[in-house]
Amino acid sequence: MVEDYRIRIRTGRAEGTGSYEITKRGTRREITKFVERYETAAGIFLPDEWMKKALGAIEAEGEMSLLESIKEHCRKHCAWLHKEKEVEEHAIDCLCSRAYRHWDDFKDTETIIWM
Repeated sequence: MVEDYRIRIRTGRAEGTGSYEITKRGTRREITKFVERYETAAGIFLPDEWMKKALGAIEAEGEMSLLESIKEHCRKHCAWLHKEKEVEEHAIDCLCSRAYRHWDDFKDTETIIWM
């Protein structure tokens, strides 16, 4: 189900890479990198893993045309999204959370909204 991939919490933290460096003082410390994770009802995923699983769920539900409509809407109205990958990720997030239902200017002829 697509709603299972709605992002509840985005968390990020520094995680060790397994390699070490020598500091100016001569001490050894682990090299870290920032890792972001998405917590959903379906589990906790890295961003790329979440996109693949959410896209698979969208395809399985037959909502690819709705996703394309949301992407087009995001290209026009979301000025902070500069790259196509950012647009796609935001559109998938909007689809999974069903946020498009609350947009006044969004019209999709294939979507039936139950009240």
